[in-house]
Amino acid sequence: MDDTIPLRRAPLSLPGLLRAIQDLMQPQAKALDVTFRIAVEQNAPQTVFADRRKIAWAITALIGNALRYVRHGTGRMPGGSISVTAAPDPDTGNAALEIRDDGPGIPAETVRATDTDMDDPRAGLALAMVRDVILAHGGTLAIRSRTDASSHGTTIRFTLPVS
Repeated sequence: MDDTIPLRRAPLSLPGLLRAIQDLMQPQAKALDVTFRIAVEQNAPQTVFADRRKIAWAITALIGNALRYVRHGTGRMPGGSISVTAAPDPDTGNAALEIRDDGPGIPAETVRATDTDMDDPRAGLALAMVRDVILAHGGTLAIRSRTDASSHGTTIRFTLPVS
């Protein structure tokens, strides 16, 4: 666990947190004509042990980045889509969250820089900060992104401890 980020961890309702984030972000998505969905799988952990402010910031930062890069709709063409899904992590039983979009994707060198070194000028600053918040909680983070013209989009998956 990374001790450089001070945390005020407490039991936190995952569905409640995601509902609050949906209420906050849905108007922005609607204004851009972007489809935005949040789903909590039935067997997903209901409670995580986390710092509410920092985790809420991390999730909204990821959604905000996705909103910035997905195709915005017009009167004639609908916009892109963003989904957030909470499920159990099959390996640990912790909560796993995925933020998925159909935007242009993140270049591989940015993903590598974010994974390894926040000081690398190619690293996405928000992604690197989100990574640090997740790691400070004892979670894991993985970024999968495709930039092909015919198959593009990004999935950011992270885990949070349930106790």
